[in-house]
Amino acid sequence: MENKNTSTLNEQKPESPKEDSLLPIVEKGLFFHDSFFEDIQKHFETAIDQILDTWGEARSVNDLMGSYRRVRERNLQQENQVMAFSEDDQNHKVVLDVHDFKSGDVKVRVEDNQVVVEGRVEKEDDDFRSTKSFCRRFNFPGKVAMEGVISAMSSDGVLTITAPKIPQAA
Repeated sequence: MENKNTSTLNEQKPESPKEDSLLPIVEKGLFFHDSFFEDIQKHFETAIDQILDTWGEARSVNDLMGSYRRVRERNLQQENQVMAFSEDDQNHKVVLDVHDFKSGDVKVRVEDNQVVVEGRVEKEDDDFRSTKSFCRRFNFPGKVAMEGVISAMSSDGVLTITAPKIPQAA
């Protein structure tokens, strides 16, 4: 018996990634404690609050991620995957929770001026197999130096993708 929960942003089946387009994912510390993520933390926290409000879940001041992850355990749908966006003069940033896929396979790649994030995890018990997967595609406004896109994952499963802007001619 197979339980399959698949969600894709464009409702497309993920294609097999081109190996040369895969980006390395740098490992970092806890999302709310590592200074690398400091500039995006407030945006991510706001996105968590919106999901908790939608599901009527009480927000634990001491354990925001725990409150959010309890909602995810009950309802593992695409609309419950926290995602936040920010930009400054130099970069666009996308942050999304991939905690549910951290023990499986998370890939980030650049494809046709898009950043594509895919996750897949399979669990197998004696007579039960479950598969969870997702695919998200991101287009950034303006011109982006796609060759400069980097990704980092916190130890608690929050993925941050940074896409450098190409300065506009004055």
